[in-house]
Amino acid sequence: MIGLSLVLLVIGLLMLVSSRDLIRLLISLEFMFSAIFLSVLYTLNASGYEVLVTMIFTSCCELMVLVGVVVFFSRKFKTTSLEVKESD
Repeated sequence: MIGLSLVLLVIGLLMLVSSRDLIRLLISLEFMFSAIFLSVLYTLNASGYEVLVTMIFTSCCELMVLVGVVVFFSRKFKTTSLEVKESD
């Protein structure tokens, strides 16, 4: 279980470093958060509804914040690209 979470964390980190688009960056953050939740679930050795509800609640809140960031960037800069444009 820890190996799977480590693989997800490395995949998310590699995607984070190589992303040039805001959407891809947010997907890589989701991978990394999922890896953290998976490792926390394994280390707590807990099975129950409280862990499940906590994970669902935090994932939903995180998703709402990330969607808000995408909407803000697309309205303000008219793009979701993270490349810096040089001004003349």
